[in-house]
Amino acid sequence: MSNYEAAGAVFAGLMVFFGVFMLIALVIAIFMIIATWKILEKGNKPGWGALIPFYNTYLLCDMTGVNPWWILIVALSPVLNVIPVIGGLASLAASIYFSILLYVGLARSFKKEDAYAIGLILLPIIFLPILAFGKENKYVGKNPMKDIIFDNINQNNSDEK
Repeated sequence: MSNYEAAGAVFAGLMVFFGVFMLIALVIAIFMIIATWKILEKGNKPGWGALIPFYNTYLLCDMTGVNPWWILIVALSPVLNVIPVIGGLASLAASIYFSILLYVGLARSFKKEDAYAIGLILLPIIFLPILAFGKENKYVGKNPMKDIIFDNINQNNSDEK
């Protein structure tokens, strides 16, 4: 076997590996879209919204009572990466904080404990489908976690008036 044949075999093996990986990722993505669709329908929101990026997150924010301005903050936070070290940490902190707000609100909106929100944050591929397809999981309404950032901004604005 020549070097070219060996390189071709390695390349073909890598292509098969990445093809299988992409197929698995596609199946997981479709499964998560279906789970989000069902969750939105349980919250009396249009299920098809799960297909549209950012709009699906807006619908979840509306469903859980989380301030939707967080979507814009997190979407624009990578701009902070131009600031060495601190910018990346600030971007990461904003994303983590928003995830915690959203998933705690989602868990509470389905009358789940805050520990369930930890499962939603760490293993959404398991906990979102349980929320979506579980017959006993009923949407009970908005019940957000206290947002220390926007609550303080709103309180300061009302104090000034």
